[in-house]
Amino acid sequence: MLTLILTSRVKGNKDSNIDQLLTSLQQCGGNAENCEVLIKYDSDDDLRPPQEYFNKFPFSVKTFVWSRGEGRHGFHLDHFYLFSQRNQKSTFVLLCADDFTFIKKGFIDDILSIKDEYCFVGPRRPRVELYKGRWREPQIMEVWKHNEGVSLPCFSVRCIEVLQNYGWQCNGDNWKTLLHILMYESYGIDLWRTVPDFFSRNPTDGASGFGGSYNNMEMDGMKNPENLYYYDLVAQQAKNLYLNIVADRMIKAYNNMQNNNK
Repeated sequence: MLTLILTSRVKGNKDSNIDQLLTSLQQCGGNAENCEVLIKYDSDDDLRPPQEYFNKFPFSVKTFVWSRGEGRHGFHLDHFYLFSQRNQKSTFVLLCADDFTFIKKGFIDDILSIKDEYCFVGPRRPRVELYKGRWREPQIMEVWKHNEGVSLPCFSVRCIEVLQNYGWQCNGDNWKTLLHILMYESYGIDLWRTVPDFFSRNPTDGASGFGGSYNNMEMDGMKNPENLYYYDLVAQQAKNLYLNIVADRMIKAYNNMQNNNK
């Protein structure tokens, strides 16, 4: 099963189009057996759809409501709570947004056919070979931060269980790219699994979701983290991911040996 996670806001957000997102998911093959959708709405959003609206779709749509908080800049907090509410049968989780449309029939099967316990999934693999050792150079950073086309980050569930959050800032896509770079640079591991293009961004000026933020680790638009500790935190996440991959391999090898000796 694939779990789709998103925050949505209708009030004051001209880019929001949850109906198009969910209808396209249905048209591309979403059903009760292969996917679920978890959506967080703001408590002051009196234009949000009632739960009854979501019952028309052939897959489960669960909605959650709490305060807006920092809005866009609190997404990483919202996302991890929603992750904890997923169906335990799901093996992949896709960060989504209400201004996207799914465009490929069978894309869920493309993702679910991947058997790797630890992997990042997307249509366009970041060119980590170019960024290795140079990713903090300003001109290089502007490339991997914006131009790799990983706008809907997808992970195996096991990755998020180990990473324990979606980063410390609102953009899960460039956080995912940085993790991929660090895993390759530090440990020589390529976790990327490529699938055909399956989404498109609706026409938008991208302005309706932005606002001020207290967070000095944001990496957004032309803004880079003011608090450089952010990079160390993501590097530690990459290390934890690597150590768990190694440990799981050792445990499986040990268990196989024990079973063979019975």
